[in-house]
Amino acid sequence: MRALGAIGATVVIGLSVACSDAPAAPTASPTIFPSPVIHPTQPAVVTNTPAPTVTPPVYDGQWRALTSAIELLLLQGHSNGFDKLLIAARVDWRRAALRVFYDPQMPRTTRDWQRATGADLIINGGFFDEANRVTGLLITDGRAFGRSYRGFGGMLALRGGEPSLQWLRTHPYRFDPAIEQAVQSFPMLVVDGQRVAGIGDNGQRNRRSFVALDREGYVLLGVTQMTQWTLTDLADFLAASSELRVVHALNLDGGGSSGLWLDEALGGLSMNSFEPVPAVIAIFSR
Repeated sequence: MRALGAIGATVVIGLSVACSDAPAAPTASPTIFPSPVIHPTQPAVVTNTPAPTVTPPVYDGQWRALTSAIELLLLQGHSNGFDKLLIAARVDWRRAALRVFYDPQMPRTTRDWQRATGADLIINGGFFDEANRVTGLLITDGRAFGRSYRGFGGMLALRGGEPSLQWLRTHPYRFDPAIEQAVQSFPMLVVDGQRVAGIGDNGQRNRRSFVALDREGYVLLGVTQMTQWTLTDLADFLAASSELRVVHALNLDGGGSSGLWLDEALGGLSMNSFEPVPAVIAIFSR
């Protein structure tokens, strides 16, 4: 969603911040399929091939291993009269490589980013402007783009391959040559296991995506499947979830930008972004 964000680093303390939500995502254009064409001199052939059986996803809150580094979880809940469905991945960073990719000249959907990079998992990054430039700080393989947010937002970062998630309001970014990968976005949703107070979401509902750290230090990457989530809904859900066990969580770009795509060979449930994004977080299992 073109608006205001990016991706980032180490966890911090604090419980009150007010940030506005990104604007609502544009409505995706419907796909129009052409009518089948039958040659007039050839009779149509009718077959009795049965339709393939599609196994519906199971939202049972159980973690399922996809690789040595990645587990997948499907969660459901109910809040404010709406059903809540969420896809989350748990990443053991000791068994994986986490990289940030950025290409403002050729933004892609999350599915196309996965196919271009060969990553096991892709999730969208933070906010960007009309020229596909990130609006916060982004670091990919030690190379920095954009400028850090001041007084709001958060940052996921890797130093020596180890992830951290920090609240920029209480721990502002300072130049650190040890940071290999980083993404900034906003707002922080959860700090020290508590929902951040005063999240300014204006009641707007949309698809959401997030990055978090759990109590064991694993990286959590997640996306909501429905459009009924406010930022406060998501923060409350993450802080309360016994399955996710979130310590710190940061909102990523929402609406049409939200997408989480797995390598199709791994199975699991993926959700593509409606619109192309210039920056993503990628996971490669070792």
